Amino acid sequence: MNPSAEIVIIGGGGHALSVMEMLPAEVKAAGYVDRTPVDGMPLPYLGTDDDFIRSVKEHDASRRRKIHVAVVSGTGADMEMRRRIIGLYSGFEAATLVAPTAIVTPGSSLGCGCAVMHGAIVNGASVGDFCIINTGAVIEHGVTLGRNVFIGPGAVICGGVSVGDDVFIGAGATVRNCVDIAGGTTIGMGATVTCNICETGVYTGTPARKMNRK
Repeated sequence: MNPSAEIVIIGGGGHALSVMEMLPAEVKAAGYVDRTPVDGMPLPYLGTDDDFIRSVKEHDASRRRKIHVAVVSGTGADMEMRRRIIGLYSGFEAATLVAPTAIVTPGSSLGCGCAVMHGAIVNGASVGDFCIINTGAVIEHGVTLGRNVFIGPGAVICGGVSVGDDVFIGAGATVRNCVDIAGGTTIGMGATVTCNICETGVYTGTPARKMNRK
């Protein structure tokens, strides 16, 4: 990315702090946006989404600020919220960030607004816009990730897997090769997916099975 560009981090909290630590020394984080100020965030608070977007339109339209959406949670429940927030920033340029210890092979492609965290490996895969490949996750050859997919720490996505939009795959989960996962699905922490998932829902266990809602 252009070292002269500033980045505004959308969302505060732990993942936002991890994103800050990934930034090259020459790239400036101008501040962060959230519903309220977040304790422990060492950046200027730029207001809510509406505040920031209005400010840019009124005062900063000529500035070359990129954004990075760092809104995440520990479950798949907030993927819809994250999708809506991404939509709010459709007119902004979204920065893709790759940690210095991550590996992204030349045969891979990354969409805009992605984060590939420390120790992650993307090996000949196609990654859609606004995906998070978390610490130590492995995305193998021929994998296709849709838009706004969260891959948790240490998850392994084997070769030839196709993942739809807005999917959450929890920490330590494993997805067998050549499996398809429907958009909007949540795969629980440590689950093992051994067959196609065609119906959106929450899947847990080994092998992964859909949870019944009571």
